Amino acid sequence: MSLRGIKLVTLDATNTILKFRLPPWQHYSAVAQDFGFSVDAQQVKKQMLSGFKSMSKDHPNFGKNTIAWEEWWRKLVKASFTGLLPSSADVNSIADRLIEDFKTTKCWKRADGGEKLLNLLRNKGISVGVISNYDPRLREVLQNILFGNHFDFIVTSYDVGFSKPDKKIFCYAMQLDKSLSPGQCLHIGDDLKKDYEGAQAAGWHALLVAAESAETPPAEKHVFKDLNALNLAIQRDELVL
Repeated sequence: MSLRGIKLVTLDATNTILKFRLPPWQHYSAVAQDFGFSVDAQQVKKQMLSGFKSMSKDHPNFGKNTIAWEEWWRKLVKASFTGLLPSSADVNSIADRLIEDFKTTKCWKRADGGEKLLNLLRNKGISVGVISNYDPRLREVLQNILFGNHFDFIVTSYDVGFSKPDKKIFCYAMQLDKSLSPGQCLHIGDDLKKDYEGAQAAGWHALLVAAESAETPPAEKHVFKDLNALNLAIQRDELVL
């Protein structure tokens, strides 16, 4: 089938078209160091991952309906550093610095092969968008890594009030072009449940791009180790949807 019949391709952001320059907990530790505090990055990682899970449960979608998204991240920063900083530490200032840093190329870079993929899709006359579980900073992030003008639209969970894998976020994106049907849409991401299964539940085609995956999706032909492998399949007209 290749991409014949596909009129819209959407991409996930984090770990698909965006890559961290450093693991987030390492950047957290580096910023704490800038404030004069030495912390164990692995301990920050442990507490960050636990805090993220807890915050996502207590305040879903970056606090969309409960607290300001900035406060959501401040709470996560505090949870990440609990017991690791002295009581005199100004954790709010550290959090505000991190909130700003994660808009920039200090923390983000383009995924290898991302620009080539976008050009391949454009050359085929396919519309390209972003669907991401993200707070309102995403547009600024994409502008800062010079990806901002590559997309016809950017849909974030925070903006629309639905998070992947809820099929409503895919339906919202599709309805931005009233002429589209689900079978003409393809979503590419790195998460089996949120990206692959979520898109398929909305009637879309779906592909996974991940260097490693602990889970095996229903179709191995839909999995690529990275964007360069996906680009090669597109160029060779070997894509199977």
